[in-house]
Amino acid sequence: MTMIAGYKLKVGAFLQADILLTSPDMWMNSSPIPSFHAKDGEPGLNDRVVMGLCQKILLVNERFAVAFAGNVNDIQAVGRLIDQLIKVDPQLSGKRFIEAFLADKLLRKAEVSIIALSIEGDEISISNVDAEFGGGNDHFELWVGGSGGKYIVEYFEQFSPDNFDVPEGDVVALGTCMALRQFALHLISEFEGRFESETIKMLCGGGYEVLAYYGGQFQKISDVVYAFADAEIDAEGILQIDFPKFLMKSAYDEDELMIRSVEIKYDEDEDEHLACNDQTFIIAPITRYHELAVRSNCNAIKFVGEFLCFLIKVKHQGESFIIPIVRKYRSKIFFLGEAFAATVGHYGVQIIYMDDFRELVTAQVFEHMRELKLQSGLT
Repeated sequence: MTMIAGYKLKVGAFLQADILLTSPDMWMNSSPIPSFHAKDGEPGLNDRVVMGLCQKILLVNERFAVAFAGNVNDIQAVGRLIDQLIKVDPQLSGKRFIEAFLADKLLRKAEVSIIALSIEGDEISISNVDAEFGGGNDHFELWVGGSGGKYIVEYFEQFSPDNFDVPEGDVVALGTCMALRQFALHLISEFEGRFESETIKMLCGGGYEVLAYYGGQFQKISDVVYAFADAEIDAEGILQIDFPKFLMKSAYDEDELMIRSVEIKYDEDEDEHLACNDQTFIIAPITRYHELAVRSNCNAIKFVGEFLCFLIKVKHQGESFIIPIVRKYRSKIFFLGEAFAATVGHYGVQIIYMDDFRELVTAQVFEHMRELKLQSGLT
C-alpha cells in the first residue's frame, strides 16, 4: 500500500513515504521486504505482488524535494522532466517544476500523485499534483497521496490543535517523531501478522522515509532504529523486558537508502539468542528502482541511531497490548548510554538495556495501563 504525505508544522516542513512498489500482475516475482520474512520468502498479499523497493522521496536540491505515488513508468517520466529542468537551472524550485509539469500534455495524463516542498523566498511552500488535502489548523497543513493516504489523515486527526503548537526549536524532533510513531503503528500490524499467523493481508510499509527542513535545507532523516520486543509484568509488579524479536535500522549512504533487518530467536538447547534472516537492503531512488540489492549477514550497519521506535507487547493477567515508544537522542553516543547496546552477528546476539531506558519503558507502560482503566470505567 502506497502512502505519501507532506505537511507543514509551524516553521518546519516534512515529507514521508513508504518504499513498496506493488503490482496487480500476480505472475511477477515477489521482492523480499525488510519488515516481513515469510516462510516461502514472499509476503502474502491478496491481490497484488511486491515487485520491488525504492525511495519515493526525491531530494532534488537543498531547497526542493518531492514525494511520488502512482505508476512507476509515469513517475520515471516525471523524474526525466526534473533532470531536464535541472540542466537549465540547478536551483530548480517547486513552483517552476509544477508549472513545467502542468504544461506537459502527456504528463498531465499520468497516473501519479506528487507532493512537493520548496523554499520560495523566505517561506516554505507545499504544492501538489493530484494529492488530497488532509486537514489543518493555524500551525499545521497536511496533504496526502496514494492508496493508503486515508490512514495518514486518520492518524493526524487524533491530535488536538494544541499538539501542533510546539516550540519552534522542537519542530524538527517532534515533527519527525510524529511521522515515526505513525509508521510504528503500521509496523505493529505487520509484526503481529508475521509472528502470529505467518502471513499478512495488507502491507503499509516495509521501511519508511522521512524528510525534514532543518539547518536551512531539506534533509532526509537517517539513523532510525526499530525494535519489537515482548514484556511481562511479573508477580511483584515489575516489568520484565525480553530481547527484541526483531531489529531494523534505516540509514543513508549518499543517495542510497540502507535498511538492515534481523529476526532474533532464542535457542533453548544452547541457551543463547541467535540472529535469523539478517538482511541488508540497498534501495535506490525511484528513478533507478531496478537497482535494488539484498545482502545477507552484512554487519556494516549497527543497531544504534538518533531515533528509536521501540514497539513493546506487554502481557499481563491473560491479556496483552502493544504500544510504540518513539524517542529522539542527541547522538549515537547518547543512544548507547540511554537506550540499549545491541551486538548482532553470526556468533549470536547480545542486548543490554540501560537502566534509564528500562525506567522510561516501565513508566510509559504503566501510564498506558492507567489510561486503559480510565477508558473502561475502572478505578
